[in-house]
Amino acid sequence: MEYRRLGRSGLQVSSIGLGTNNFGSRMEEKESLEVVRHAVDAGINFIDTANSYGNTLSEQFLGKALKGIRDSVVLATKVHSSTGEGPNQKGSSRLHIMREVENSLKRLQTDFIDLYQMHFWDPNTPIEETLRALDDLVRQGKVRYIGC
Repeated sequence: MEYRRLGRSGLQVSSIGLGTNNFGSRMEEKESLEVVRHAVDAGINFIDTANSYGNTLSEQFLGKALKGIRDSVVLATKVHSSTGEGPNQKGSSRLHIMREVENSLKRLQTDFIDLYQMHFWDPNTPIEETLRALDDLVRQGKVRYIGC
């Protein structure tokens, strides 16, 4: 497998990543876990998901699949999409980001997220608010890298 730097960081990620948008929607848990194991065995170390994929099942399935091998992958997840009813259940506000990172950490069964990304632009939230929340997560050690 070929590896490349993630952006301008020193982090090395596989040139082929595993996207998990189908986990929990088109693929059941057993198949999802098998796909992760095969990908990791093939040298893929970059796995991408989002808090909303498969109505949160993608993150749940990944948490189970990565037991015992979490340190061998670069785990990326995203935040923005609606996770419930109400005006504060989506977007890039500090409230939503801080709530959802905790939910993602629980579902992924991990203490940190390697790459936490903003899934979409939020025209209703000042970018300074979003960036401050993300910076605080890095300082807290819950997130290692941020992206968009």
